[in-house]
Amino acid sequence: MGQMPDTGRIQPLLVKGRYANRTPEVKVKYWKAMGSMFNKRAETRPPHPLPYDSVVIAKAFPEDSAGLYVTWLGHSGFLMQIGGVRILLDPVFSNNVSPVPIVRIKRFQKKAPVGAGELPFIDAVFISHAHYDHLNKPSIMALAPKTGVFLAPPGVGRILRGWGIDSARVREYGWWQEGAVKGLSGQTLSFACTPAYHFSARSPFDRNKTLWASWVLRGASHKVFFSGDGGYDLHFRQIGRHYGPFDLTMMENGQYSANWPSSHLTPEEGVKAHLELGGACMLPMHWGSFSLAPHSWHDPADRVSAEAAAKGVKLLTPRVGQTLFIGEDTETSEWWR
Repeated sequence: MGQMPDTGRIQPLLVKGRYANRTPEVKVKYWKAMGSMFNKRAETRPPHPLPYDSVVIAKAFPEDSAGLYVTWLGHSGFLMQIGGVRILLDPVFSNNVSPVPIVRIKRFQKKAPVGAGELPFIDAVFISHAHYDHLNKPSIMALAPKTGVFLAPPGVGRILRGWGIDSARVREYGWWQEGAVKGLSGQTLSFACTPAYHFSARSPFDRNKTLWASWVLRGASHKVFFSGDGGYDLHFRQIGRHYGPFDLTMMENGQYSANWPSSHLTPEEGVKAHLELGGACMLPMHWGSFSLAPHSWHDPADRVSAEAAAKGVKLLTPRVGQTLFIGEDTETSEWWR
């Protein structure tokens, strides 16, 4: 993209086939963490199904438009059309993201705001990491016949190929590696795989065998940052310096706990990171559809709204299924209240 990261760029450690963050993680208090998940004093799920907008495909993916259109699917899933290229980010259409059959982690809405079968051809699907609430096998398999390429960090491609995705349509990128994808529209989207401060696992036996990442996306007229999952570290400042400023940052904002402080951003940390990235608008994600932490379901939205107001940050809080035309139609509300 015309800028080369300096030699001090953050890189993951790889020891005996397992990845690790350069900054040591704060030790997880497993017993307290497990106990906190059974704390019902916090309203971790809403008392009734949350409202959502059914996605209007013509609005989410308008014809002959070079603008930036973003549609929240809930949690960290998005439809996006940027510079005429149609992409998905961490798509999850399932109503349950639990890795254990006897345990259900159910969606707050009655269903996803759109089904994979309703979507047109997608130029590219971006995956941030291999956790079940970001890499959902039923969703990926439903998208496979109508997706150009799947883009993921190292190791995740092996999972996709194991599910039967054609190797020619799976591309892996390490931190700071750049690439481009050409859409059916003839337009090109440039991107960079960038650092995150997290971990990975899909079973007790494969912890950190796949890498985690954030993504920088650049269309003809807009730049977007997608944080994926992860705690706060110096990488946000580095990414902002190398690739910023951004028209939109999509920042993790949920599933945090004092018992795992390195794994996820708090709302206040998300606003801080947004400012370091040089973002114009911030869209909080990783909340509003699934409960994976002991905080109340609305705590992320309440706290990020207060912090954004205090720091003068333009915050976008769309309803699940709502399409925003960034720069034009960005009216949102505190709908969760």
